[in-house]
Order: sequence, then structure tokens, then C-alpha cells
Amino acid sequence: MKIRGTRQAFIALTVLAVSACGQTVSGAPGAAEIDVRKLDVGKYPTAPLDDYYSPAYSVRRGNSLAATRLSDHVVIGNDIDPKLRYGTSIQEVNEPDDVTQSMAAPSKAVAERNKMQFGFVSGSSDFRPVAFEQVPPTATLVTVTVLQFPSMDAAATAAREFEAVDFDVNPAENQRVPIGKFPAAHAHWRPGTPTIGSTIAHGHYTVSAFVSTSSPDLALLTSLVEKTYAAQLPKLDALPPLSPEQVLRSELDPEGMKRRVLNPIKLGVPSVGGLATNTLQGFLHFQTDREEAKRFYSVGNIEYVTMGQAYSANTYSYNSEGIAQSFGTGASLLLDGAMVFRSRDEESAKALWGALAAEPDPAMAPPGVPDSKCAEEPKPYSTTKYFLCIVRYRNYVGHVWSTQIQDSQQRAAAQYAVLANSQ
Repeated sequence: MKIRGTRQAFIALTVLAVSACGQTVSGAPGAAEIDVRKLDVGKYPTAPLDDYYSPAYSVRRGNSLAATRLSDHVVIGNDIDPKLRYGTSIQEVNEPDDVTQSMAAPSKAVAERNKMQFGFVSGSSDFRPVAFEQVPPTATLVTVTVLQFPSMDAAATAAREFEAVDFDVNPAENQRVPIGKFPAAHAHWRPGTPTIGSTIAHGHYTVSAFVSTSSPDLALLTSLVEKTYAAQLPKLDALPPLSPEQVLRSELDPEGMKRRVLNPIKLGVPSVGGLATNTLQGFLHFQTDREEAKRFYSVGNIEYVTMGQAYSANTYSYNSEGIAQSFGTGASLLLDGAMVFRSRDEESAKALWGALAAEPDPAMAPPGVPDSKCAEEPKPYSTTKYFLCIVRYRNYVGHVWSTQIQDSQQRAAAQYAVLANSQ
């Protein structure tokens, strides 16, 4: 288990002041569709990403794409136990140094020595997060770190070594603990403390579970570790590992989704929560109440969701045992971003469009944009106004936001135009 002081990260939201001037929009109208060239899109681009960006291959780029792919197969808390419905953290693991955010500091050397490729971290709790407050000691928290290695032997070695370096942080007091249903797992705890750390190798992957409860109940702690592995390992069975060459040559947009999301700064570099395409499972990692979000978004029969600089994907707040603490009221939305959902069919997209911004202000609707609406979104603990707009084009739903209504309207118009121009 990770031994280090708590570190807090505060994400500053940049407010963009956008002028009201219009812009010529590319593209030509299709049959029975509006001419998107006439929409007021302000300064925002309306062409698909691949019209102006040619991706270059790199290891870091490939690792980010692979980490996003992996996140679709990492458990959220309510997969482990229905009570663990609240998110506490998300973390992209792109290089060995990143593992020290959720694992013991010596784990960096283990990851380097065994040529760790990439990974993803997700934390959950049974306590509804409160802004600017840590999760209380009475809460139950589980943090899951999944890493991929280039071979099964490397993963098995890394799992043993992760356990060894963590145990050796306090060898005089730590004790080995068997995980009954998973005899291959390595685990230890310090008697009298309400935490346990465990790691298991599974194919090319290692899975590390760090658990904290309200009391030092070893039976409860080991039960939660077992539940974590029971939920997580089958998900990895459905995810073929990637060779280093496959990671390097990963395609930027095989789903054809990144080209469709509004990209105000025309950035083509992928990152978890930044420019990333997920299934609903991966998207739920970014939600505060993941159970509620799962129910809410299920109406849309979502195939994919693409985030365009939408969320900050890193949470650097961990307690002294490596358990991820709450990120307050949720992963922060960034003000340069947008999201696009692709539903299974047009009827599902209509249902999702209806659920988002369910009480719009008709006076705020973007001028001339079909199937669009806007609303002011109250933000607790903030005096800044926050406006969101929702658009639908065929079986795609776009979600944009801003601190100014006119800016949000222009983003919505531009998002609609990007969707139309991407057909």
C-alpha cells in the first residue's frame, strides 16, 4: 500500500470570452437539411478533425489510446458492490512514474524493470462526495489499478515485485494475507489498520486492489478484494492484450467519432478524458454518482461517447495508504470541450436528447439550429453561471457548455455543423 502524504490538486477552469462575430461554415446542405454555412458559429471550427489534422505515431500517443481502450474494461465501484456507487478518482497511466500516484513509490522501478506499457486507475466509494471535503474515515473505498505488460511472464513477475516492495515499506508490522478465492493473489495488511493491499497477475495484466473500510475487519477487507477480482478479471478476458507494435500503430479514430466532436482548439493528440472515445462503461468512470449516471444514460442505447477536451483525467489526491480520495463534486469539466454520443438508432438518440437539459429555456435555443436546446445549469459551491446546449443530428447527440450563453449557442451551432459535415 502506498505510503505518502496526501496531495491535493485543484483544477482551474478557464473562462473564455468569445466575440459575437460570425464565421463562414464549410459544407453544403444535404436533401431536406438546413444549410449549416448560414449558422452563427462564432470563431469555432466546423470541419471534421481529419480535414485539418494528420496524426503522427508515437509511443505516448499509442499509450493514451490504449489506456482509453483499457478503461472500457475496468470496473466501476458498483460492479464490485452496489454500495460503491460514487467515483473518487481516475488516472491515466502512460509511463512508469504514473504508477506512484496509486501505488508505493518503489513500484516505479518495478514497472520500469518489467516494461509496463500503460494502465488505468479508478477509485470508488460508498460516500456521496462533498465539494472541498475528504471522504470521512467511516467510508469504504476501493481503488483499482490495471496495468498491461508485454508478456504473461512479465506481468507475473511484476505482481510479485509490486507486493514485495509494498510489503517492505513496513516489514516489521505488515503481515501476508491469503485471498481465499484467488490463491494466486498477493496481499498484506498491517493488523489494527482498516486497509489492505493486493495484486494479482492475470494474463498480460496486473490488477492491484487497495481497500479501506471503517474498521480493521480483515474478513471484510479480504471479501472486498475477492469481489474486486471476481468483477475485474472476466472483463480483462474480453480484452486481447496489445503488443508494443500494436500500441505504437494504434489508429486515432477507428470508430469515426473523434472527427465528429467539436474541437475548438483543433487538437488531435489523444488523452483519457481529453480527446477520447469510450463505451458507456469507460464514460462512467468520469461520473460522480456512477449508478445514477448508468441509469440516466441507458435511455440512449449509447454505442460510443467521444470527449473533446471535456474532463481532467487525473486525480492526485490519495491518502497515506494509496486509497484515492474524493474529487469533490465530480471530475471537472473543462471549458474548451464538448461531448458527442452515438446512439444505436435515431429513436434512441431522440430519447437521450430529451433527457439531457430536460427543462430548457426556449429563449436560449441557438438560432436556426434544428433539434437544439439550452439551459442554465446550477453549479453548487460556485457563483459562476454555467450554460449547456444540446443538439441532435440523426443518431448523434452533441453536448457543449460555456459560462456565457452566446458562446454556448455558437458552440452548439458549430457542433451541429461538424456533425452534418462529417456525414
